[in-house]
Amino acid sequence: MFPFVLIPRATHLMSRPSVILLIGLLVCSAPAAAEVLSGREFQNLLAGGPEGTTIVFQGGTDKLFFSATLKNKLRTSPELGPDFIKQKILRSTVAEGVFISTSIENGKPRMVSGIAGIAADNDSGHGILTLLQTFPDDTSLKAFERRDRLYAVVIVEDAPSGVVCRKSQWERLFALKGDPKMATVPCEFLVGNAITPSAAP
Repeated sequence: MFPFVLIPRATHLMSRPSVILLIGLLVCSAPAAAEVLSGREFQNLLAGGPEGTTIVFQGGTDKLFFSATLKNKLRTSPELGPDFIKQKILRSTVAEGVFISTSIENGKPRMVSGIAGIAADNDSGHGILTLLQTFPDDTSLKAFERRDRLYAVVIVEDAPSGVVCRKSQWERLFALKGDPKMATVPCEFLVGNAITPSAAP
């Protein structure tokens, strides 16, 4: 199980699940299997270079760009900062950064951006990439906890047929119930931002 720090929510939020608690539970419940990349292997795969990495999932219309060096507004916030995930949510985080995800759902394009962390399970060492949507007004912990947001997780496996990714669908944190539903799809990794090459998240 991943250790995480539960930050008490404000009293006016007591009727809603704590975002911090939900993130911890989400990552703790993410399934793992044999030949899953370790946290450090995942870090080297995605966060090893200064340009970042784009994961292209089967079909090519579903892409995920991750960068450990770029910073969005939340990661430059004095209260939240670049180590927000490791300090406040999962101490086993080995790398964190920003992401941009693009996909086609029901024939319509969808883009989600935010912060992401690669955590390593203390027992198995399996690496899990957790994606958490952020907004421009996420400038304080209070603002961060008040707003519902999308989340997803990605696990990479070295299968006999080649590298595959297990990824969850985008879900709402406040609607979290049970384990995330994971789908296994072929995937490839490209150096740099293959989604918005000239723009930062």
